[in-house]
Amino acid sequence: MHVNGKELITTSFKPATIEGRINYRVLHPGKSKGNFKEFWFKLTGNLLFYFGLNNFGGIKGNEPIGVIVLENCSVAFDEDGSGVFAFVVTFSGDQDRHVFSCFSVNQAQNWVIALRQASYEHLRIQVKILESKLESLGGKSIFKWSTTSSSSSTTPSSVFTQPSNSAVPALPTPPARKRIGPKAKTFVSHMSDENPLPINSFISDNKQPDQDLIKW
Repeated sequence: MHVNGKELITTSFKPATIEGRINYRVLHPGKSKGNFKEFWFKLTGNLLFYFGLNNFGGIKGNEPIGVIVLENCSVAFDEDGSGVFAFVVTFSGDQDRHVFSCFSVNQAQNWVIALRQASYEHLRIQVKILESKLESLGGKSIFKWSTTSSSSSTTPSSVFTQPSNSAVPALPTPPARKRIGPKAKTFVSHMSDENPLPINSFISDNKQPDQDLIKW
């Protein structure tokens, strides 16, 4: 996946859905268990940023050291004893298990709820549910859902688009400009080549030719 690092850093400064200190490790199949390491996690949209901690328990630096994209994944409480007050995030097609160990049951529950609701797939399902309720009341959906792509990548497209064969209304034409009064004899337009007056014709009779007409 290609990402824009600067945009990710900018996104990491946006308000968080939930954030806090959590112990984290990744369990790879067939490999020894790694040790937990504590990070500051921050959920923004479907992006889970994590920051390093300094010696005082605060965020180290201004930029995240990593990000986890919460799409095509499942979030569940840990049942294998991989950690205390832990939950696990797994991704489709990947056997790695991302284990998060919290400091209390309430903290783990809050994180599981937030992470399950963070993906665009979850939002898509919620929109479909609202559409069904709207249609049952006689309303009409304002979205068109693609049926050619998979459910994980399906996104709504607004139907309020300009039809290709529709006529574009013409803009009103402004009225022609009219000159009021006779044309000044001493004025020379920069668009005309008819007998332009010399520069010194704009100089007053009581001033020297090398003086400016207006002094700032």
